[in-house]
Amino acid sequence: MSSVPDSYKSYYQDPATWRALTVFASYRLFLATVLFLVFYLRLPPEFLGEADPRLYSFVSLAYFLSAFVLLILTLRHWREVQTQIRLQAVIDIIALIVIIHASGGLHTGLGSLMLVVVVAGGALMPGRLAAFIAALATLAVLLEVSYSQIAGDGVTKYSQAGILGATFFVTAWLAQWLSKKLQTSQVLAEERARDVENLAVLNQHIISQMHTGVLALDSQGNVTMLNASARQLLGIPDNNSGFNLRENVPELGEQVWLWQQHSPNAFLPFQARADLPEVQSSATQLDSGEILIYIENTSALAQQAQQLKLASLGRLTASIAHEIRNPLGAISHAGELLAEQYAADHMMTKLTSIILKHTQRVNNIIETILQMSRRKTAEPSMLVLNVWLSKFIREFSDIKQADEEDISLQISTSDIHIAMDPEQLHQVIWNLMDNAWFHANQKIKPCIKVVVEQQNKQVCLDIVDNGPGVPEDVQTHLFEPFHSARQGGTGLGLYLARELCQANGARLNYIRDELNKGFFRISFPSEWQEIVKQ
Repeated sequence: MSSVPDSYKSYYQDPATWRALTVFASYRLFLATVLFLVFYLRLPPEFLGEADPRLYSFVSLAYFLSAFVLLILTLRHWREVQTQIRLQAVIDIIALIVIIHASGGLHTGLGSLMLVVVVAGGALMPGRLAAFIAALATLAVLLEVSYSQIAGDGVTKYSQAGILGATFFVTAWLAQWLSKKLQTSQVLAEERARDVENLAVLNQHIISQMHTGVLALDSQGNVTMLNASARQLLGIPDNNSGFNLRENVPELGEQVWLWQQHSPNAFLPFQARADLPEVQSSATQLDSGEILIYIENTSALAQQAQQLKLASLGRLTASIAHEIRNPLGAISHAGELLAEQYAADHMMTKLTSIILKHTQRVNNIIETILQMSRRKTAEPSMLVLNVWLSKFIREFSDIKQADEEDISLQISTSDIHIAMDPEQLHQVIWNLMDNAWFHANQKIKPCIKVVVEQQNKQVCLDIVDNGPGVPEDVQTHLFEPFHSARQGGTGLGLYLARELCQANGARLNYIRDELNKGFFRISFPSEWQEIVKQ
């Protein structure tokens, strides 16, 4: 077996070459079957096997059987493909030239059957091997003409054989040229297909790893594609796909509709659910008619804005608090003197107690504001949550004189880490726990449950009390400053707690569960944790 040039090795190993050879083997079986059945059933044309019926009968049957065997060998990829091509081409030429001879020679027109063999050789065999098949076919034709002239009437038929032989070479060359063009086109198409496939995989990987949520909508408003960030930011389950946007995320669906109506205020910040971050959307329409929506988590921007706002608020409130404290101190001191001087007067005692009580309340508000103004910039660090919470609950229980069963800590795993400033986390949790302790029914144990679990690539810390919950009319103002339903409260505790959470990249929300019971949840997004780790 001759060696094959390196440039053709990949061609010979190409599955497409085996498929082409299978098609040619199937054609051979069809041709052999027709030649065999036409002769044995005495169908037209009658000249088949006319010159030597016995020889034609033997060769046509042998050709039919060999065609069947060659098709099986081709389907099973027996040996190397170039060996198969050479073997099949030689068998075709020998069988067809004998059938032509047994049918009366070239004047029957059966010589054109050999053109198919030459074309197949030119297409399947690169370079000089195709010319070899054409030369072998031409030699077979010349031998047939020579034998016929010697054994027949002596009439010269070399011109017909020469024309047919020239046709073989021209056909082989054309088939070779077309084959190379097709091979080049096929290789180029396969390279382009691989590039497109790799690009699609790369794009999908990039989109899936983006912190920006991406959705694609068809003309009916159905979501055809969305990445993991979009699912997380909009609270869409992983098993939910091909859904209608307006039915699953009404706020975003309404904004897209307003955008299509060219409304200038189409995309405004919103929360898909109370426990999800605030997001800002934008959209663009593709040439295909699909709408591409980008969803940005505004937590990082909100955190920066919060730092600037608190810094400005701190400077302003520090000045105001300093100016208020002086007259407040004078009022408080005057009240104490009046209370001492008129201690026997019941009405005066009542009035002075009111003065002292409210001056103390104003002083508490000033103290809180000053704490806000003096608050240092958040310096998040990684905390092992179960260790930190256990220590905090012991401290809280000691100060509140709570029993061990009053506060329950439920944590799914012991290796949950969060990123937050420890001092500020202490201030937030203390505020929430103090609130829960005040409103809890302390006759029912446990009064407070602290639950920690991982949900949708974030850590959720829930503080649940067994009290009546926050009334609906109060929930809308729950985190507003100076708004408190608690007797003697300043209205700054929850406001400050949310501000501190946002400054640390976390979120504080009041959640209603399926039993319509309310609790506070602090959410620590995973992307913020990764930033702090780096």
